[in-house]
Amino acid sequence: MRAARDGVVVVMPAYHEAENLAATVRDFLTTLEGAGHDHRIVVVDDGSADATGRVLDDLVERYPDRVIGARHERNRGYGAAVRTGISVALARTDLRLLLLTDSDGQFKAADLPAMLLARREQRADAVTGFRRRRADPPARRAGGRLWTLVSRLLLGTRSRDVDCAYKLLDRWLLEDLVLVGDAAAIDPELLAKIGKRGARVIEHPVDHHPRVHGRPTGASPWVIARSLLSLARVHRGLVRDGHGLRWARWAFDPGDPVLTLVTLAAAVLSAGALLHHLGLGTVLAYDDAVSHLLIARRVIDSPTAGAAQLGAVWLPLPHLLDLPLTWQDALFHSGLGGTAISALGYVITVRYVYLIALWMAAGHTRPAPRPRDRAAGAAAAGLFALNANVLYMQSTPMTELLLFACIAAAVHHLQAWCHGGRLPRLAMASAATAAATLTRYEGWLLAVAVLAVVGYTALRRRKGYAYLEAHLAFFAIVAFSGIAAWTGWAYVIFGDPFFWYSGEYAKPSNWVMAGDENVGALAASARTYAMAVVHDLGYPALAAALAGLAAYGWRLRLRPSAVAPYVLLVFAPFFVYALFSGQRPLHVPEVHGHFYNVRFGLVMALAVAVFAGYPVSLLPSRPRMLGRVRAAAAAAVAATVVAVPGTATLAEPLGWKDAAPGQRARDAARWLRAHYDGGTVLMENHGNEQVAFGSRVPMGRVLYEGSFRLWERALADPADSRVRWIYARTLAGSPDRTWRTLRGDPSALRGYALVYQDADQRVYRRAGTP
Repeated sequence: MRAARDGVVVVMPAYHEAENLAATVRDFLTTLEGAGHDHRIVVVDDGSADATGRVLDDLVERYPDRVIGARHERNRGYGAAVRTGISVALARTDLRLLLLTDSDGQFKAADLPAMLLARREQRADAVTGFRRRRADPPARRAGGRLWTLVSRLLLGTRSRDVDCAYKLLDRWLLEDLVLVGDAAAIDPELLAKIGKRGARVIEHPVDHHPRVHGRPTGASPWVIARSLLSLARVHRGLVRDGHGLRWARWAFDPGDPVLTLVTLAAAVLSAGALLHHLGLGTVLAYDDAVSHLLIARRVIDSPTAGAAQLGAVWLPLPHLLDLPLTWQDALFHSGLGGTAISALGYVITVRYVYLIALWMAAGHTRPAPRPRDRAAGAAAAGLFALNANVLYMQSTPMTELLLFACIAAAVHHLQAWCHGGRLPRLAMASAATAAATLTRYEGWLLAVAVLAVVGYTALRRRKGYAYLEAHLAFFAIVAFSGIAAWTGWAYVIFGDPFFWYSGEYAKPSNWVMAGDENVGALAASARTYAMAVVHDLGYPALAAALAGLAAYGWRLRLRPSAVAPYVLLVFAPFFVYALFSGQRPLHVPEVHGHFYNVRFGLVMALAVAVFAGYPVSLLPSRPRMLGRVRAAAAAAVAATVVAVPGTATLAEPLGWKDAAPGQRARDAARWLRAHYDGGTVLMENHGNEQVAFGSRVPMGRVLYEGSFRLWERALADPADSRVRWIYARTLAGSPDRTWRTLRGDPSALRGYALVYQDADQRVYRRAGTP
């Protein structure tokens, strides 16, 4: 180490910043000179193909004692440029402080004096900036929040804005610091490693300005993928060096490198799909996605806030998991508060799909899985993970991916118990099943199916009635506790333990229209569900799964150690019966001319994936050339997703969104958002979710059907309840309760002026209110 003297070295990477570089450098030179600070500026041209190099040469020539240039012959990425800049600053200067920033002009030197003062007053070793308001598009802001969250989870960073490019550090923190992060991973790595050194780190707000010239490169899929992979490598290095991050090690099991790659690939795919759909604006295309967010938010933000806002129709676990995120406005309005749970469910499901297929192939009759067993697992995981419908649903606040994670976890741990008989495995299966029963009602069927497998396996072991009874009870007490709790909740809150089925907003008649082709017609119901599965998964994947199911059934029959994967098949007959009996609607173009609830077929992706992957394990292990054949076969199975006929799960909500009622609902939401000036709003939530969400009216100012006695009183006499605004859906054939009530009693609207009207809805405002 060399002796340091007071002063600041500004380090800034530059890639294709020819139009921004000179102004940014001069800004820092002028500010630092005016403040009387000794200073240097190190600029690293990271292999730019434009005029950035020439601009840098001119700056070095004009300010030879103040600007230091460095250059990469080829583009090596942001992380490498930052490392080079730090190395040059340490080697060619002896100034005490280093400021790491960008050369694109989005950060200004005017914030630096305040940071220097905060450092001195608080005796800090590092001051990291956080942006007061990020001057980036919504998708990029949302991606930044997600990146900060992932960095906190994996590396233990505590920064509120981990990738803010304005960090002031004492040189002793960097003298012998080894940084390896690529792309955006360099920022969380730096913060994590200086934190492990016991440095005193404080945060300070900085301004962020719109980019004037050029385009950012950090949002490209390639950069995102590199950043995520590099972040995983940084995490692994910190764990290896004993920095107390072993809690996350389960995700990167060193005993199975293929499982590690599968998990990392799933995380990359998840982030890429989410950013894609954020850019398209389709994260909240489903009305149900908006409803889930509204339910979670109203638990803490409602005229009658509290646990009763969870209701009794939709099961509560997704909303409880959303709660810690949806209270924050940006996460709530972007949908990320709920999507984070779906994305995590996706990664967990992919991991368990691999494990289920691996155990099916290996049977765990051998000390360790063979390469062909791992190939089967990778094929199954790839088929599920790459499916466009799965990737879209994991990019929404819907509940399917959380259910899939619970199902896959339950089946895998049941699989392990069926083989070895260890009670901890059965306990894990029971806990995962309980979580499924609190996520979606398909989980109730899962509980029955798993209980049947437990009973069958216990009987086949021929250890007596006491053994059977004990294991059934051991599983059922936890697995069915969610069902018992939910029916008990319905009784306590609504006075009817079956309110979740027979309540006003749960009756099948709300959804199943008269004359539905499926009701009472078994052949039509079976065809409808089969076509939904085809639209979700494609014919090639189904063909591969049927071949795998035939081979698995022929080879293993109903051996107790092999029956667990059959649980994944029970959802098909369940949905066929639901359509036949009129419990739920599902429409496909081949039968009904349009899509509706086509996502119900997606639950079969679990069974299709694991059974389609199984034949890969039947390929011989020798000679060596067959290793390539196995890899090709696994890739071919995963590649069947290419034949999926579009993204049906996205086409369904977009069809409604593009129709006239959907457009008019959005128009009304925009009008109300622009004109709402305070006061209480009377609005039924059911059927009006897009207006309630899109209008941005504070949840605590909306009286809706979940406001209990306040709602009934306001419907009877809005003025007496101090209601300033009334929203009513007047859609022919589907008016909401607000309009049905007010139309039947016009006197209730006395004192209210009609301020907005179209073919589907009306908005009233109380006359004379300020």
